[in-house]
Amino acid sequence: VACSEGTFCPTGSNEATECAPGTFSDVLRASICTKCAAGTYQDEAGARNCKACVEGHYCAEGASAPLPCPAGTRVNHALSVMTSKDDCVACSEGTFCPTGSNEATECAPGTFSDVLRASICTKCAAGTYQDEAGARNCKACVEGHYCAEGASAPLPCPAGTRVNHALSVMTSKDDCVACSEGT
Repeated sequence: VACSEGTFCPTGSNEATECAPGTFSDVLRASICTKCAAGTYQDEAGARNCKACVEGHYCAEGASAPLPCPAGTRVNHALSVMTSKDDCVACSEGTFCPTGSNEATECAPGTFSDVLRASICTKCAAGTYQDEAGARNCKACVEGHYCAEGASAPLPCPAGTRVNHALSVMTSKDDCVACSEGT
């Protein structure tokens, strides 16, 4: 049995078998296929070589596809080739990184992240707000204003309404009290 490049013939076999994705054979009559080296991959069966890993992804030994950095991490620009998910960089507090992030993204006003490796930012709770991007926490609502969930600024009661002094924190315009006639 003739085993061509891209195939292997184990001892006692009657026919050549294609190398599986993630492996290759660049010699005739190979008894096994070789795993692609870390930093390379092969997505097709019957390959004679491996492909260079795609920029912005990592390729572990024997990879059959380049993989994006997991959620909460981003590409490590200090490395020319990433060979493991451990090569991806953790996103810092005040930022988030969805799967495959090239860079960390600052949390938008009204949201925050107080942990490393966040994949999304958390909305500020009702009664708090955040007016800055990249925040690690939210601020208490300003007295005489209301702050709904995800507020990026404390808001005054609408015209025709006033502060509800019975509440320590107002979380919606519905918490404002209608003004009496003539006031």
